[in-house]
Amino acid sequence: MATTNSLRALLDLKVPELLSPTPVASAAGVCVIAGDPADAYYPTAPGYIPELIVVNATTHYLYNHNEDAYVQIPSGTLTGTFGAGACGTFHPMGPTGTASAGGASTITTQTTLNRRLDGYVIRITGGTGAGQERTIASNTLGANSVVTVTSAWGTAPDATSTYVLITGRYYVWIPGTGSAFGWKYFDLATMAWSSALTANPGALASFGTDGRCVATAGALTGTLATGTATAGASTTLTDGGRAWGTNQWSNMQVRITTGTGRGQVRTISSNTGTVLTVSAAWTTTPDATSVYIIEGNDDHIFLMGNANVALYRYSISGNAWTTLSPGVARAGAPGAGASLIHILASDSVWTTEGANLKGRYLYSLRGGGASAIDVYDIAANSWSAITYGPAQETFTTGTSGGYDGNSRIYLQKDATNRWFYFDVVRQELRPWATVPLTQGAALVGDRTWAEEYRDGATTLRWIYHWMSTSSTLYRTLVIA
Repeated sequence: MATTNSLRALLDLKVPELLSPTPVASAAGVCVIAGDPADAYYPTAPGYIPELIVVNATTHYLYNHNEDAYVQIPSGTLTGTFGAGACGTFHPMGPTGTASAGGASTITTQTTLNRRLDGYVIRITGGTGAGQERTIASNTLGANSVVTVTSAWGTAPDATSTYVLITGRYYVWIPGTGSAFGWKYFDLATMAWSSALTANPGALASFGTDGRCVATAGALTGTLATGTATAGASTTLTDGGRAWGTNQWSNMQVRITTGTGRGQVRTISSNTGTVLTVSAAWTTTPDATSVYIIEGNDDHIFLMGNANVALYRYSISGNAWTTLSPGVARAGAPGAGASLIHILASDSVWTTEGANLKGRYLYSLRGGGASAIDVYDIAANSWSAITYGPAQETFTTGTSGGYDGNSRIYLQKDATNRWFYFDVVRQELRPWATVPLTQGAALVGDRTWAEEYRDGATTLRWIYHWMSTSSTLYRTLVIA
């Protein structure tokens, strides 16, 4: 029987539910990295995306919502100085590699898989069969895992086929000094940590105070625009039927899904009303058979904080950082309790293709005792401070936020147990709840997230919060 939801605002009151206590009490810098509920590749049963709890540089847990329980994972042996500024982000892309063989509905990887991946997706990114995606039915465990998919390949992969498993990784940033930052990922498919990644964004001497980072991947944004090219050249793709705003797609990515050049992905450097210009030449020039999609950029992760207006961008493919130079600088430095959210609102104003807003902006509560909300425009590489109402409440140490993957950012203010949500579409701060529990001393570190239960047309959403200086975890059901 399908799940139904008959709860109604005013008629039904929000009731916080106490959950299993966390294995340790929260402390400064302790954070939760949430698998994003907006992920277009969210696994079907029996798969699920847990949350990563980063306790310190060596102790970490996965939290299973379905069981309300924790399991410790191997130490990341993260460098840096754990504390204020520690943060992280979920990225939906997992292991990549080149196949050694393929069959009608199988592909032999060169990846060591340490768990079953039923319900996740594998994509062929290059070589024979490029551009195909299939849901995983099963896989062997151990080295050179063989993946079986739920429906036969249109073109069977072979030893030229490159692949990516869309299974997810948690990137973790540990503060410290320029010679000892920590930056690694934990991979959900291999259940293992990466080696140390390049950790210094330029000449950054130290990092602390508070921090947030966020990924902008295509699996999170979903398809922002799609069509069939009418022409192509070495660094362009033309669709003569479009009327895009100038440069509205800058820093997004275009992916050829079928036709000539399928499987290729490029960052968009600029666009006119009908022409996309890409940052690196096509290997195979698209033509009038090439079907494309525009989506968020799989290669980019943004980092902010440190009581500084600087914004840093990490390239996954290049394992390198860029200190961005926005055309308009941020009006004020983020402080304790700041947030950084990639907005994916589905409102028609946000998703009209000729002036698309979905996936284009990072919203950041400034924190540090301010009420300001700053917005970074990914396409324009520029900041602005938005006007919203009412803007009387201020936010500082202890504030953390959970995003519903659409238009609401839920905020627990300081350590007061007073809750609000910011409606991105209406640009309005609204009261949401006051929880009758006692918090400990306020802490920096993001420990609030959203989780969804999906059953057919019904989606139930909870906001989870791990309290300050405490092992108390609770959730509150969102009543539409």
